[in-house]
Amino acid sequence: MKKWLVVAAIMVLCLALVIGVACGGGGGPAVKEVKIGFGLPLSGLMGNIVGIPAKLGLELAAEKIGEFTVAGESYRWKPIIEDNQWTSAGGVATATKLIFGDRVKIMHQAGSDAGAAAQAICEESGVLLDIAGGEMGLLGPDKPHTFHTSPTYVVHTPVFFHWLTTAHPEVRTVAIAMSDDEIGHAVADAAIPAAEYFGYQVVTVDYYPPATVEFYPLATKLVSMDPDLVIGSVLTLKPMKEMGWDGLTAFIGWSSAFGNFAGWENVQGFLVYQPNPMGEKLPQAVSEFAADFRRHYGAEFTMCAYYAATILQVLTEALKKAGTVDDVNKIISVLETETFDTMVGPLRYGGEGLVGVGHMLLWPAPIAEIRDHSYQVIAEFTPEEAETLAVEVYK
Repeated sequence: MKKWLVVAAIMVLCLALVIGVACGGGGGPAVKEVKIGFGLPLSGLMGNIVGIPAKLGLELAAEKIGEFTVAGESYRWKPIIEDNQWTSAGGVATATKLIFGDRVKIMHQAGSDAGAAAQAICEESGVLLDIAGGEMGLLGPDKPHTFHTSPTYVVHTPVFFHWLTTAHPEVRTVAIAMSDDEIGHAVADAAIPAAEYFGYQVVTVDYYPPATVEFYPLATKLVSMDPDLVIGSVLTLKPMKEMGWDGLTAFIGWSSAFGNFAGWENVQGFLVYQPNPMGEKLPQAVSEFAADFRRHYGAEFTMCAYYAATILQVLTEALKKAGTVDDVNKIISVLETETFDTMVGPLRYGGEGLVGVGHMLLWPAPIAEIRDHSYQVIAEFTPEEAETLAVEVYK
């Protein structure tokens, strides 16, 4: 009987050891989770263009980052993603849920409308808020918790017009056609003074409802003014080309879907003036991430996925340098003063000369052109050059 009791005791001990290892009790440190909230549009047109690619980009970035150490503790990111519907109401709803339901200390909101609406809640609650697609008024010393980590229009637009003066001396007049929402107005608000500063005549500024599907009336108006350059997307370019207009078009982003929509014959010479993860001159780390993205999802690695992944890389470095995952003030202090290793290269925040506080991440400033079916980077300015030009133009 005693023999069987000994055997039973040994079996129980072995079972306990197996269970302990399986549950993380094998002697290694437990991995904790850092919650980060993302308000993204997950349906409709903006879901396809912005939200879904950003979601996939941040999920892949979280997977590739894996475990990281902060003050001797092991952590993993836990992204909590909510549909902000690209609207002000969606920004309020998602921010409220993420802060008071999920208890996040760090949040990203895509879209100026959603980000602006979420800002008051985040500032009052002491939550670090990163906004993609905003204007300068959303940043300042009176908004200490708000950052722009994605490229900012006011930094990249002056570079484009500065380059245009020598690359296309034939351009004299500019038309601007953007969606009638916060992001459309932010792009236009950056373009108008930049164009005028470099001596261009802005002949019209038009805003169309975001749900517009019929662009021929607007295209007819634009063609009648015969501008040398249109700042706008392929939505207006396609009907303008069909009417015989042969000027230049420039926009902040690019996807091969644009060429498929507008017709590749119509997008030859299309100019892009914000960072996009395409072309042959990418940093090796970006090319490798893009290849992994395509393998994982069978989709093109576009700017929104690029920006979302970089945001997570910057924040990972910030937590490590701050030595905390929940002291927002320490994290903000690090964001304002340190340089961060990312797949883009070393990046730092700046913008003090523009908004009075260094809360804009400064990216390299490339200019690209569509040739045949490819995206070709034809000029590039350093982050410091871009920031200096922006201060010159806007101050």
